[in-house]
Amino acid sequence: MATRDVGPDQNTYLFGPFRFTPARQLLLRDGKPVRIGARALDILTLLLRQPGEPVSKQELQEFAWPGAFVHDSNLRVNIASLRRALSDTAEHASYIASVPWRGYRFVGTVEVISTAAENPVAPIARARKPLPEPTTVIGRSEQIRKLVNTIAEERCTTIVGPGGVGKTTIAISVAHQVRETYRDGICFIDLATIGDPQYVGAAIANAVGARQTADDHLTGVVNALLGQRVLLVLDNCEHLLAPVAAAVSRLLAALPDVTILATSREPLGHVLEHVHRLPMLEVPAISQGVTAQQAMEYSAIELFVTRARERGEYTLTDLDAPHVAAICQQLDGIPLAIELAASKTAAFGVPKLLTLLEQRFRLLSNGPRDAPVRQQTLLATLDWSYRLLSDDEAKLLRLLSVFAGVFNMADAVALSEASGLDAPQTLSALERLSSRSLVATEYESGVLRCRLLETTRLYAAARLVDESEHERAMPVYARHILSIFERADAEWSKRDKHAWMEEYAPRVDDLRKALSWAFGANGDKKLGVTLTAVAIPLWEELSLVGEFRSAVGRAVHELDRIKDCPTNIKMKLAWSRASGMNFAQPFTAETDAAWLNCFELGIEGNSTEFQLRGLWGLSVTLIYTGRSLEAIERLNRFKEIAEACSDWSAIPEADRLLGMAEIYLGQLNSASQRLERLALRYERDQVPVRNTRYNLDQLVAIKCSLALVLWLSGEPKRATQVLREATERAESIGHTVSLSNLLSLGSIPIALWAGDLEAAAKYQAMLEEDGRREDIEIWGRVRRFFAAVLRARRNELGALTEARSKLEDLIAWGFTMRAPMYYCMLAEMHLANGEIDKAGSAMREARKYAVLPGERWCLAEVLRVDGLIQLRAGNSSAAERLFADAIRDAREIGAYMLEARAALALSELLVAEDRFDDAFSVVDSAYAKMSEKTGCPELIEAQNRIRNHQRASVESSASSGRVTS
Repeated sequence: MATRDVGPDQNTYLFGPFRFTPARQLLLRDGKPVRIGARALDILTLLLRQPGEPVSKQELQEFAWPGAFVHDSNLRVNIASLRRALSDTAEHASYIASVPWRGYRFVGTVEVISTAAENPVAPIARARKPLPEPTTVIGRSEQIRKLVNTIAEERCTTIVGPGGVGKTTIAISVAHQVRETYRDGICFIDLATIGDPQYVGAAIANAVGARQTADDHLTGVVNALLGQRVLLVLDNCEHLLAPVAAAVSRLLAALPDVTILATSREPLGHVLEHVHRLPMLEVPAISQGVTAQQAMEYSAIELFVTRARERGEYTLTDLDAPHVAAICQQLDGIPLAIELAASKTAAFGVPKLLTLLEQRFRLLSNGPRDAPVRQQTLLATLDWSYRLLSDDEAKLLRLLSVFAGVFNMADAVALSEASGLDAPQTLSALERLSSRSLVATEYESGVLRCRLLETTRLYAAARLVDESEHERAMPVYARHILSIFERADAEWSKRDKHAWMEEYAPRVDDLRKALSWAFGANGDKKLGVTLTAVAIPLWEELSLVGEFRSAVGRAVHELDRIKDCPTNIKMKLAWSRASGMNFAQPFTAETDAAWLNCFELGIEGNSTEFQLRGLWGLSVTLIYTGRSLEAIERLNRFKEIAEACSDWSAIPEADRLLGMAEIYLGQLNSASQRLERLALRYERDQVPVRNTRYNLDQLVAIKCSLALVLWLSGEPKRATQVLREATERAESIGHTVSLSNLLSLGSIPIALWAGDLEAAAKYQAMLEEDGRREDIEIWGRVRRFFAAVLRARRNELGALTEARSKLEDLIAWGFTMRAPMYYCMLAEMHLANGEIDKAGSAMREARKYAVLPGERWCLAEVLRVDGLIQLRAGNSSAAERLFADAIRDAREIGAYMLEARAALALSELLVAEDRFDDAFSVVDSAYAKMSEKTGCPELIEAQNRIRNHQRASVESSASSGRVTS
C-alpha cells in the first residue's frame, strides 16, 4: 500500500521531452513549465517511482488524497488531465497505460537523477518570453564559437558593437546553441521597447514570468529564479546603461546559477562583465581584379549575394565581383547596411547601385563629423535607402517609428489618419517596405507581426521630427492604443483568459509610451485618464500592481483638472483606487471613504454595477476590520439593488460575504446553510471559470468560509476535504489571489488550530510560493505571522516574540477580524513556556477584540484560554467557571469544536480533583454534539483516560484500605 513520504521526493525524472522534479512540483516540457494541478503531479510522482509496474487505484488515491475518501471519478479526471499534459505529438507516445481491473502504469523510459542538493524552489507561475527563432547567420561561426565558450566560463558577457553589426542575431544564435546547458530555460528580454529607465525591472520581471506587486520588481525576479539555472539575454541595453548595470549587479549577486548575455553599443561597466567586441564582416582589401570565386570567400560579400538572391534571380559574376566588393568596402562590412544595399540589386543592378551609393556618401560627407565613422556609414546607408523610397513609403516608415515594438497591419492602417493614406495604399506601402528590408516581418500564432529594427526605428523617428510630423502622429497613435485597450476592457470578462493575454499583454510597452505622451507637456491628459481606466485589466493580469497604482493615482490627480470627464471613467478609477488600497495599504477611514466614493459615483452615473462594486468593497473592508454587523447592513442593500435590476449573477457574492460575516457574529447555523447552498449551486450548475468581477474565484472563496464553519461546527474531516477541493480548483485555474486568500483565511489557520503542524507547514510553503509570484501586502503580513507561529511551535529561539510582533504589525494594518483567535494561539504557547504574565498580556488583547466589536465566533476560545491561565496561577475555581462559561457559549452558537476544546480543559481539571463522573459527563456531552464522531479523537482518548484514572483511583483506595486493615 502506498504511503506518502513526510519529506519531498528529491529526485528528478527525465522521460521524452519532459523533466519532472516532485519536490518543486515542477514539470517541464522542452524547458518550459507545464501547467497542471497538484493532484495530477502527485499521481505522476507515484507512477514514476515504479516505472513499468502496475499501481492500483487504491494506492494512487491514498497517495494523492491521504486520509480522505474520494470517488473513482476524481482519479479518472486527474489521469485524463495528466495524459493530455504528457501528450507527445512528436512521437505519438502515451506514457500512462491502463491496467484492466488493477490501475495504471508508466510505460516510458525513465532516467532518474538525484537532486537532493538542489534548492527546492517552486516553479514560475507564468510562462517566460520565448527565445526568438534563429535566422541564417553568415560569416560569424568563429564569433559564435568564442561566445559559446565564453559564457560557459563568465557569468556576464556583453556583445559590444555599433548599430547594425548583428549583435542581436549573434546573441540569439549563441543562446540556441547553449540551450541544453540551461536546464531551466533561456529568457530573452528586448529592452529596445523600453523608453523609461524605471521600467527596466518591470521588463525583466515580465519576461521571466515573475509575478509581483511591489515597486521593486527585481525582488520578484530573484524569488522566481532562485535555484534556477537560467540564461538571461538582455538585448539593446545601450540607452539604459545605468539601470541595466544596476539590475545585472543585483541579479548576479542574488542568483548564483543565473548567467547573463547582453548586447549593447558600449559596455555596461559591471565589475564581472566580460566584453566581446563584435567585428565587422570581412571585406577584400582591394576590390579591383577580384573574381567571383575569390569574392565569395569574404563573409561580407557572401551576405550581400545571399540577400540579393533572396530578392530575385541573382548570381555573382566576375564582372560584378569588383563592384560588390567596393560596395561592401564602402559599407565597412556592416551587416545591416549590406542587407539594405543588397535589397536594391534587383531594381538597379550592381554597377548602378555602386554609383548611387557613392553619390549619397558624398552628399553626407558634409554632415556631422562627431559621429563614429562606422555610425556615419550606417546612417549614410539608411539615408540612401530612405531617399529611394516613394513618398507613401517614406511617410509610412516615419509613422511606424512611433510603435514601441511589434505592430500588425491593422496598426499601420490605423495611422492612415496622420499619413493621409487610405488602407490599400498603406498596406501596399507596408509590403514594399518589407521587401526593401526596412520592415522585418514574421508569423506568430498564424498572425503576421511587423517591427522596425532598432537602428531603423531611431532613424525613422528622427525623420518624423524633421518633417514636423511627430506632434501630429502621437495623438493618432495614442488614440489607436486607446481603442485597443477599450476593446481589451470590453472583452476581459468574456474571452478565454489565455487568448486575451496573448493578444493584449505584448501591448504593455505601447501602453506606457502612449501614457507618457498623454501626461506630458504637449499631451492629452483626458486621453491619458481614459487610457489608464481601460488598461486596468491588463495591469491586474500582469500583476504590475505598483505600476498600476502609480498610474491610477496620476489619473485620479488629473481628474479635477479635466472638464467633462465621463462618469464611467471616474467610476473605474474610483474602483481601482479603492481595490488597490485594500491590497496594499492599511485599512483606515480613507479606505472606507474610497469605497463609498465608488458607490456614490455609481449613483451619480446611474450605474448599478459600480454601486454594487462600491458596496462589495466596503463590506469586505468592514469584515476584515471586525465590523461584521455593519457589513451585513451594506450587503442587504447590495442584494436589494441587485434584485431590483435583475442582476442575479451578483447575488451569490453578497450571500458569500453574508455567510462570512455571520460566522464572525456567531450565527454559525445560518452561515452554514447559506454557504452549503452556494457551494451546491456552483457544483451542480458547473459554473464556468471566468475573470471575476470581485477579485476572487467565487467557488474557492465560498469553500474557504464553508471550511471554517464546518470546523467550528465539529466537522473537521469535511472541512479538510473542502479545503483540498478549493485548493485544487485555485491551482487548476492559476488564480494566485484566490489561492492566497484561501491559504491565509482557511487552510493555514484551521491546520494550526487543529494542531496539524505538517499540514500547516505544507500550506505555509504554498503561501510563500504565492508570495514570490505576487506579493500582495495584506497576505504578506499574514504570511509572515504564520511563519513565525510555525517556528514558535517548533520551539525555535525568539520565534514566539517575533510572532507577537508580526501579529501587532497585522493589527496595526487594521486587519483585526481574526485577532482574538490569534492572540489565544500566542497565549497558549506562552503558557507552554511557563510565561504566565505574557500569556495574560496576550489575553487582554484577545478580550478587547473579541468583546468590543460584539463578534462571538471565538469568545468560547477566549474564555477557555483565560481558564488555562487561571488554572496555571493556582485558581482552580475561577478556571472551572471560565471553562463552564466557554462550554455554554460554544454550545449556544453551535461551535461544537470549541465546546470540545473547553470540555477537554475542564475534564482535566476535574480529573485532577478526582471528580471522575463529572469529568466523564462533560466529555460525553461534548462528544454527543460532534456530528463527526471521529472528528475529535481527543474526546475519545479523554473518555478512556478518565475511566483509567477512575479505575486506578478505586484500586488505589482499595489497596490502601487492605493495608490499613
